[in-house]
Amino acid sequence: MCSDPVLSVRDLRIKIGRQTVVDGLSFDVLPDERVCLLGASGSGKSFTAKAVLGLLPPNAQVQGSIRIQGREVIRTPAARRRNDARVSMVFQDSLAALNPLVTVGSQLREPFSRHHGLSRKAADQAAMALLEAMVLDDCQRLIRRTPAELSGGQRQRVCIALAMACKTALMVADEPTTALDVVTQAQVLRALREHTGTSNTALLFITHDLHAAAQLCQRAVIIERGVMIESGALDTLITTPQHRFTQELVAAAHSVQPTELTNAAEPMPVDYLKSA
Repeated sequence: MCSDPVLSVRDLRIKIGRQTVVDGLSFDVLPDERVCLLGASGSGKSFTAKAVLGLLPPNAQVQGSIRIQGREVIRTPAARRRNDARVSMVFQDSLAALNPLVTVGSQLREPFSRHHGLSRKAADQAAMALLEAMVLDDCQRLIRRTPAELSGGQRQRVCIALAMACKTALMVADEPTTALDVVTQAQVLRALREHTGTSNTALLFITHDLHAAAQLCQRAVIIERGVMIESGALDTLITTPQHRFTQELVAAAHSVQPTELTNAAEPMPVDYLKSA
């Protein structure tokens, strides 16, 4: 029996000024599913993510339908959405995503207090548990630091913990590993995989990196110039790509095989890349 989608996007069209950046895009994300929106820079991925989040710029013209948990949100900004239509977010720029003047512990405690009504002590305990789940060293010390005192990989895992603390049905991660070295990237991808898999949170992963997508996602929606060109199970798209752009992505992935990634997560998707 099929579950209703956590996210349903239908005929999404976004124009910035006179330029159409997304043109007729439709896809679903089911409960507990990890779906990647895959495309080159400028393909419309981030504008799609901003539309889902309710963060499009004021000059954007948007048409179509975006439903989260069955609720239409396409013209509702993030701040005005009901709790059941909230989306958590992991940004590419972890330093900009966190308050530079507030300790990590205070920032992690806040969603537990605001959204879940926990006492300060209980919120502190929940925040510490999340940091430990992110496989961060010396969490007692880290929780007292500000974001600027952390490495890029530490900050990104704090951002994932912060998104998890919001306990939403959908998480959007927009190129969260682009600025990281391959070892730290593998750790962040593992954290995303494990914690979306155990928290009843679906994931929309925005990326241009087929290797990263293969580490994490079960299904892909591939877009080019704002239009969906191919979609389906990620292993099928890797082994039998139909569209020219998808074929180019797979060919490029063959030419670069980061061994750190092949050893860092579930091996099946990378094996497909090796044998396709």
